[in-house]
Amino acid sequence: MVEITIVGASGYLGGELLRILVNHPEVDKIIPISRSYAGKPVSSLHRNLYRIFDENFEDLNLEKIDSDLIFFAAPPGDWFESIPGLLERGIRVITLGGKFRIQDSKIDREVYGGYENEELLRERVYGLPELYRDEIRRARFVTNPGCYPVSIILAIFPLVGFGNRLDLKRIIVNSISGTSGAGASPSEFLHHPEMCNTVKPYNVTFHRHTPEIEFILKDVFKRDIRISFTPSVGNMSRGIMSYITLFSKELDVNLSKHFNNFYKKEPFVRVIRERDENIPELGSVIGTNFCDIGVNYDNGRILILSAIDNLIKGGSGQGVQNMNLMLGFDEKSGLELIGGHP
Repeated sequence: MVEITIVGASGYLGGELLRILVNHPEVDKIIPISRSYAGKPVSSLHRNLYRIFDENFEDLNLEKIDSDLIFFAAPPGDWFESIPGLLERGIRVITLGGKFRIQDSKIDREVYGGYENEELLRERVYGLPELYRDEIRRARFVTNPGCYPVSIILAIFPLVGFGNRLDLKRIIVNSISGTSGAGASPSEFLHHPEMCNTVKPYNVTFHRHTPEIEFILKDVFKRDIRISFTPSVGNMSRGIMSYITLFSKELDVNLSKHFNNFYKKEPFVRVIRERDENIPELGSVIGTNFCDIGVNYDNGRILILSAIDNLIKGGSGQGVQNMNLMLGFDEKSGLELIGGHP
């Protein structure tokens, strides 16, 4: 049994970590950290945890933390400087923010700025088990992927063996995300009357997840990758549906069967195979750690649809999946969540 600390436990990702870990069979103590809510009951904010997790939020004091693993789900701050010391004390670390995802110091500095540590950047492991499972098992420091990249990278990864037959410099991606992807802080852009009955594209010329997606795909394909990425936020609280288009006139393979075989041993990737069109439904993954993928091919155009819950497979569930690997637990522990219907 282990003790887990969550820094940033008052946010959406922190709340989802609490919700998952409170029923985790290998976790016997959770320390919820929040500077803003220190001393207040966790359930006064996360009301779904009332009479389930009745601890109070604690203030941040990194020197006193002696947990087996710490999640950083907080916005960027001075806590970055504490990571090397925590690792030296034998505490494993998982960060859920963007810093360190791109293992190139120049790009990391341009996209995220602020704190720099070349040694940490070299050590970090990208927390996507379907690509880097063995590295995660051996890691002390894992950085969780962004929510959009999870949905997009998992959709494209099965094509790695066909790289020389694809136009990898012309990959077109459109994604629609729920409003929770922007975090818990209120904003006019996401105010309910402003969001109701609409879909809002944003950051259409540059989104900071684009270089992350390109960097990871370049690492696995060993080729230059160019993504044209357009994100939108829709009138829903959670979930991401990504539409990925690639082009190839030389493929003579049943892609649906190939994707199914490629992911058949992955516990959290489900390939949709229907008689006509392979279309995942977003509602089927909400509240789960699944990524549902459907692939279609017609006249040189590959269309892949990918659906995840941005707060779970795109966030906290992915973090717990990484935790399980790092601590030697069953990878599925605490994550066998099933979506509802309808």
